[in-house]
Amino acid sequence: MIGSVFIETFKQTWKQMLYWGIGLASFGLMIVLMIPVFDVQQFKEMLETFPPMMLAMFGIGADIELFTTNEGFVAIGFFGKFALIFAVYPVVMGMRITANDEDNGTMDILLSLPIQRMHMIIERFLAYSLSIVGVVIMIYIGMIIGVAMSGVDLNMNTLSAVIFNLIPVLIFVLAFTLFIGTLVRRRQIALGIVTAFVIASFMLQTIGAMAVGTIAEPIGAVSFFTYYNAGTILADGIVWTHIAGLVALSTILLSLSLYRYEQRDIGI
Repeated sequence: MIGSVFIETFKQTWKQMLYWGIGLASFGLMIVLMIPVFDVQQFKEMLETFPPMMLAMFGIGADIELFTTNEGFVAIGFFGKFALIFAVYPVVMGMRITANDEDNGTMDILLSLPIQRMHMIIERFLAYSLSIVGVVIMIYIGMIIGVAMSGVDLNMNTLSAVIFNLIPVLIFVLAFTLFIGTLVRRRQIALGIVTAFVIASFMLQTIGAMAVGTIAEPIGAVSFFTYYNAGTILADGIVWTHIAGLVALSTILLSLSLYRYEQRDIGI
């Protein structure tokens, strides 16, 4: 029955979504509560002493004034620093689509039921994508609560672009994890590859940001983290070409995963 895998997957996932959402929302809430004790002038003076290379590493561009606002403090302190932590959730969920069940020998039992491989993958992917949306919404709610508790002047309309831009990035990581899981039957090997990819992407983005104006600057373009830069989004708003690119890549990876999984034998 179409939709049954989606429903069952989400029923098994909603608690993890809740735990992750509450945890990340709590961190976001704490960042907001820290704003009243945040000395803007002192922070600005400190930033002005940093060399441009170091500022770029933290995602701070030439307009330092932008990052000494309340919104800039949140963008740097939370979304800039937690990039790797955000990526963990879709990796964990992506491993559950095929790799975990193959590794523990239960996938062949699942597929012995009247369920097509394609439907199973798509419905699980959609269920985990929905859980990603749920986590991001809870982060947003956590910050709203922080504003209400502290009474701080924080433009949530501006900050919402930074928050919800997480969704296409995390879904891309989910799609990449799924793809590796369909290529590699062993869970530990697949997890190692995905972890190395995420960490390497973070490092390349950092190197590219630090090397602005040099021959090494283009190296950052191969990192998916480059297309989620809290500072850029805060300054320029939503970059729709970045979102479109991530959606296109996610669609391609999902399609390749479906093709690969249809063609190979299931590990038992």
